[in-house]
Amino acid sequence: MDQYKTETGRREDLEALETNPVIGYIGSQILPPVNTAEKTGTFYYQTLTGDDTAQTGRTAGVAPTIELLGSNNTTYTATEIIERYGMVLAEVKQSGGLEVSDKICATAAKRSVQRAMEELIADAVLLQASSTVDDIESSLIAACNVGLNSIRRYPGRTAFVCSYTIFNRIMRYTEITGRFGLSSASISGVDAIDIIARRPAALKMLLAGILGVDEVLVGDDQQWYTSDASKQTRAALVKLPDPDQFSHKMDPVFGKSFMYLPDGSQPYVIESFYNTDTRVNVYDASVWQNLVILNAGANYILTGIDEANAVTTSTTSTA
Repeated sequence: MDQYKTETGRREDLEALETNPVIGYIGSQILPPVNTAEKTGTFYYQTLTGDDTAQTGRTAGVAPTIELLGSNNTTYTATEIIERYGMVLAEVKQSGGLEVSDKICATAAKRSVQRAMEELIADAVLLQASSTVDDIESSLIAACNVGLNSIRRYPGRTAFVCSYTIFNRIMRYTEITGRFGLSSASISGVDAIDIIARRPAALKMLLAGILGVDEVLVGDDQQWYTSDASKQTRAALVKLPDPDQFSHKMDPVFGKSFMYLPDGSQPYVIESFYNTDTRVNVYDASVWQNLVILNAGANYILTGIDEANAVTTSTTSTA
């Protein structure tokens, strides 16, 4: 085979490539994947059980009233997300050879597919019509307290989810900056030098302590802060489901990402071939998926996170 012509077929070596190393993708923590062998099907899941009024004054010898519990069921239908990239042979030579061009094109194709998946999850979280939407008005902390109380009965770790821009905006809010000294002294693992240097991990840990959540998840602006005006002033409090792919059968979770696995192991598939007609190395990345929201009450949307609540400053944070 010509040293500049790519292989034909499935490329498991390229499927493992990291595609967004700086910020990363957070969607799989919010809607964990469920691997499926079929593109469509029915599954069972749990909902939050309301507390019933306990029976009093029961007559002796009369059986207590039974409140029956059961699981709900719904369907999923996985649909395709696909992206194709290519490189002409002359460019393969200029880019440093076949190994390099394989990596460049495969990474670009996989990143495009993962970005599409991430944006679907961002929309499902920040634009969820069935979740409560609460304006923070003049206090993000007060609104978070209300939101945390609303989702308290759902199992899982509590996360504050926002975009890179929203995170930076919040870190300039006077009610947040005013608590830096009090919180940093009491949060294990946060060094003063890290806070002064405005290091992302330390700042997220600090904000988590101030808001009273287990963790802060910061998403890429390209998916979490888009042209949709609503997403530009929103964040969410979410109970993160257990990542076990069958946790929805045991607990009421926010939702899952149903992923069809053609080979039973890898949802993101990359294939390559040399097109003899166009004389181009071609790379396809694809995934079959369906996001299913099961308990919208485990997601609490905060809106009104705009510049009106921030102080004017030239300093920005990073996430």
